[in-house]
Amino acid sequence: MTISMFITILVIALLSAFIIWNTIYYRNKIAVMSGMMVAMALGMSAGLAIGVIIGAFLSGNLFDSTVIGILVGMATGYLAGMPISMMAVIDGALAGIMGGMMGAMLGDMIAAENQEAMIRIIVALFVGTVLILYYLMKQESTTKASGWFLHPLTLIVIIPLFFMAYQQLGPVMPYSANDYNNSHSQLQAKHLQIEADEYTFLPNRATVAVGETINLVLANRGTMEHHLVIIGLKAQGTSSAHHQESNYSIQLHSDAGENQVTTFTPLIPGTYRYICTIPGHKEAGMEGEIEVTL
Repeated sequence: MTISMFITILVIALLSAFIIWNTIYYRNKIAVMSGMMVAMALGMSAGLAIGVIIGAFLSGNLFDSTVIGILVGMATGYLAGMPISMMAVIDGALAGIMGGMMGAMLGDMIAAENQEAMIRIIVALFVGTVLILYYLMKQESTTKASGWFLHPLTLIVIIPLFFMAYQQLGPVMPYSANDYNNSHSQLQAKHLQIEADEYTFLPNRATVAVGETINLVLANRGTMEHHLVIIGLKAQGTSSAHHQESNYSIQLHSDAGENQVTTFTPLIPGTYRYICTIPGHKEAGMEGEIEVTL
């Protein structure tokens, strides 16, 4: 997890807590319908934001990311609705479940080079939603919402400013689009991700084509280092800071929790083995096959 990802999740948690606290504070001053709307919107947006982040971070593990997204969204909607009414609790929890599911699917399915931009857009929308909900509660609780901060035009200005400031943070994901693409042609490359755990490669079989540009990602989901080697595969155009080429074998080294990337183009068809060369890992089952077709 990067520092930017930690800050992002912390901001989502603090802003969600801020709205939940305000529903408690204004519970006797806002209409039940407004409270239901707040619970639904907060549960949906929080579940969506966390779901997208976790879905992208755990790409390929849709079950875990969906469960986390659902739990976060449901808990947020439940807590936001609890001070209002049982109907608000139900609406908030159900909206949170839906948001968590959609966010996890979106984060898992979106192309790696677009994950960073999508996360930033969703988080900016979440912040905008929080500001609108706060404005709604203040307007409901008083005869006149006062202060420059609560003016609708102010909200319109704050959201783009937040988005621009958020852009100045480092990458949210452990890798960025620049790790995958150094040219326009590479944006069209095939994305192949191999996840390393103790002690498996997933998938353990893949198929690519001769002449096809491949963005190969070694995603280390385990707690120890792994070193992937594709034995005997002759390729051109290899590029990565953590990539080596020896006797036509492609290699990637990834420490625990780290993603590493290389780009290459296979030249000769055939079936090639890939293994982890860390002592004892291949023997424990860390191996697979990549088929290069015409």
